[in-house]
Amino acid sequence: MTVVVLGTLGRYVNSMNHSDESSSSHAAAGASDRSDGSTSSTPASPAAQRYKLTVPHTLIDGQYTLDKDMTQTMEDGISSERDGANEHNMHGAGGQYTDASGASGTLQAAGLYGTIDDPKRAMRSMFRGMNENPGVEVTTPAEDLTPPGVQEAVACEEFAYTRPGQTQAVSVPVCGWSDHSTVVTVSIPDAPSPVSLDALAKTTAKVRDEMRVPAV
Repeated sequence: MTVVVLGTLGRYVNSMNHSDESSSSHAAAGASDRSDGSTSSTPASPAAQRYKLTVPHTLIDGQYTLDKDMTQTMEDGISSERDGANEHNMHGAGGQYTDASGASGTLQAAGLYGTIDDPKRAMRSMFRGMNENPGVEVTTPAEDLTPPGVQEAVACEEFAYTRPGQTQAVSVPVCGWSDHSTVVTVSIPDAPSPVSLDALAKTTAKVRDEMRVPAV
């Protein structure tokens, strides 16, 4: 699944200099229409707070420990394309985390930070990049979820992934967030038991609290 994460970011970066697609294409890419307009292509008002991404040694109050820092690999991948129509001066950050108990699987959190004009468009592009990976078939289109007690919604989808050389697909839920500074996806691809989108949304909100920090 690490290759899916890196492939997603590669496709995202390649799309940065292309204009956004029509609203019908957005729906095909996995953005669901909601009565609150949360998936509208209209840019949100710029937030006063600016953020950057870090790769903490632990996540979720120490439940997960950093096993592999993917930041340098991501930085190398975007070094020649840090600016686009919607994103500017972007940098990569991400890591692969393991649960010491083995009960929760491997958590992957990866994304970009810089200046983002339209956060919703950035999130759509991130999901679209993921959905275009070989072996990926979307089974639950992206939708916004707001876990109890959380102010900012996260976007979640689920896809079936067939690894090269295998015929059995595995179900992988993915959630993420976007704002005017950051866009990130979070997944637990090898969870020993199925993870619901609601549960992953809650985990993603916690990852956001620990990985996203105010930019100085």
